[in-house]
Amino acid sequence: MAIGCSNYLRSSTELNNINWAQRQQRHRLIRRWIPQGLRDWFNYLIGYAIRYRGEFPDWNAALNAAGGYDDEHLIERLANAARAVKEGSAAWDQDGVSSDDVPPNLPLFAALSRVALATRGELSVLDFGGALGSSYFQCKHFLSDVCRLDWRIVEQPRLVEIGQQEISRETLRFFPSIESALAPPRPDVVLLSSVLQYIENPWGILEQILVTDIPYLVIDRHPCSITHEMITVQVLPSNLYKGSYPSWLFDGPAMLKKLQEKYELLATWESGDPPIRGWQKGANFQGYFLRRKLIK
Repeated sequence: MAIGCSNYLRSSTELNNINWAQRQQRHRLIRRWIPQGLRDWFNYLIGYAIRYRGEFPDWNAALNAAGGYDDEHLIERLANAARAVKEGSAAWDQDGVSSDDVPPNLPLFAALSRVALATRGELSVLDFGGALGSSYFQCKHFLSDVCRLDWRIVEQPRLVEIGQQEISRETLRFFPSIESALAPPRPDVVLLSSVLQYIENPWGILEQILVTDIPYLVIDRHPCSITHEMITVQVLPSNLYKGSYPSWLFDGPAMLKKLQEKYELLATWESGDPPIRGWQKGANFQGYFLRRKLIK
């Protein structure tokens, strides 16, 4: 039974990879033949574009300009998508949208596998802002053959409550703070996936992480401005979730320079999120894999 289950998981993973590759090929063809500006305008007209509005001197100014969103409704949407994954009616979810297949995040898989190799097959991940387990469910089948997994998500209290009551399992736990997630054994790697841009003081969070002496750090889906660092307002399309809130577009080199005071850069990559173009702004989504300089 175990062998049959393992073969099924591998076959499902291979099929997911094929489906994902086919979609990526279609997207590449569209990007090649249709100019970015025309794609943005078309997506805007049909209500499918994530837009970025304005540039603001500080977070509060952007917060006042944003329309906001229904926090409870958004949390319930996230919870329903996570429940669908747990119950088996969906394979994966992200940002409250469920999917029948799991798109492989190969750079993230490679980075976490490298950490698992260094820790001899015992991998503990501190996933800050990991919602109800999107990255966990994306990675667990790939990593289950590589290591023994311990995944710790740090989130806001309401998501922690839902996670602890409905989603948690032996290899997935939820915590309300970084400090509470540091209980022994110490995590091996911190994962920051599409989270720093939505925090008023992202450098404060990075400082909290730097003082923990956790050996490895992975930053993924991180928007780096092609002009200058700014605070803007991200407007979500109605098909995803109607709302708007402040967002950073970072100065990537400046952040890396700060991190490299204590970490060495092992790898960088372009994340799968489409680049931001138009609305007098531009940014690419980057990924970084770093190791503390004391680790040999």
